[in-house]
Amino acid sequence: MPYDDAFFVVNHLHAKREPAVFVNGARVWLKVLREQHPEDHSALFQELTRQEQQPA
Repeated sequence: MPYDDAFFVVNHLHAKREPAVFVNGARVWLKVLREQHPEDHSALFQELTRQEQQPA
């Protein structure tokens, strides 16, 4: 598994975990990312926004 690929990890965990467990873990992960790696946090949200704006 490519654990250095954040999108892969998130998709993998989302598929393997109960929704409540996934959401709680995502909140913790995002808090750590925001506090310790603000540039990566910003880049993640920019990428997610870009993906949402693409036609399906």
